[in-house]
Amino acid sequence: MKKLAAGIIVGIALGAGASWFMSHRDAVDAKPRAETAPATAEKPKENPLHLVAEKRKAIGLTMAKPETGSLQPEASAYGRVLDPAPFIALMADLELARAALAASTNAATRARELYAAGGNGSRQNLETAEAAEARDRATMAAARARMIAGFGRIATESNKLAELSQALEQGRALARLDVPAGQAVAEHPVKAKVGSILGDETIEASILGDAPVADSQVQGRGFLALLGQGIAPIGAALRATLPGVGEPISTLLIPSSAVVYHQGSTWVYVLGEEDTFERKLVTAGRTMAGKVAVSGIEENDQVVTTGAGLLLSAELQAGGAPEEK
Repeated sequence: MKKLAAGIIVGIALGAGASWFMSHRDAVDAKPRAETAPATAEKPKENPLHLVAEKRKAIGLTMAKPETGSLQPEASAYGRVLDPAPFIALMADLELARAALAASTNAATRARELYAAGGNGSRQNLETAEAAEARDRATMAAARARMIAGFGRIATESNKLAELSQALEQGRALARLDVPAGQAVAEHPVKAKVGSILGDETIEASILGDAPVADSQVQGRGFLALLGQGIAPIGAALRATLPGVGEPISTLLIPSSAVVYHQGSTWVYVLGEEDTFERKLVTAGRTMAGKVAVSGIEENDQVVTTGAGLLLSAELQAGGAPEEK
């Protein structure tokens, strides 16, 4: 019995010692871990927009202040390339009628002269010649009326008709441009900037005159324009700008290369304090000669003109995607 009691006491003592040893070891092990924890902490991320002059030069970054520009008012227009066949057919009818009228007029003049001379021309021949002249004059008037109905004021100017006919023979295109109702257009526009509705490039087109019939959907002023060779196939949709009405608008202009796009917004980078660039949300407007009109920046801002895309990429890679500011 004494031996049993002694064994129990020894077991309790050993168990208590083991428990103390384990707890002491955990405390000893925890202390070094706590002491070394700060050594494994992450370093603060470097700002990708902080670039001193040497770094800017190394990556080819350039800057410039915005230019102050003046933009003439413009009106937007939409249209399509027309099939020239109806014009060519009307032009042929008009030329045939003009030639026939010229011939019958000469014949009637000769018949009058002969009849007036006495004995060299009959009354019947004179009446026949005059009837032919009247018929051809009516045919000429009808052909002219059809041309005016289809092509408006240009049909009343023989020089414009001849110019348009020759241009179409050379492969140039005829187009109709319609300005939406409510937009003011110069009274007699001469030129327009025209391009495909799917592209950014534009060319200069000559305005021939007002379209004789309004578009049933647009209900604004319509114009007939002469385009360059091969700009678009027949039926292609077009967009255009025409001279507007009003005073010139003052604006700030920056190179198109200064503008970057992200998630549907337009941005530029400007140099801020301590060699750190700042992204600014801007509103982009019209473009002219490689420059774009913007609002949202100041005249004295140093805008990144070359390398804005590099800054955006660096910021995105660093996890600093642009937010609206």
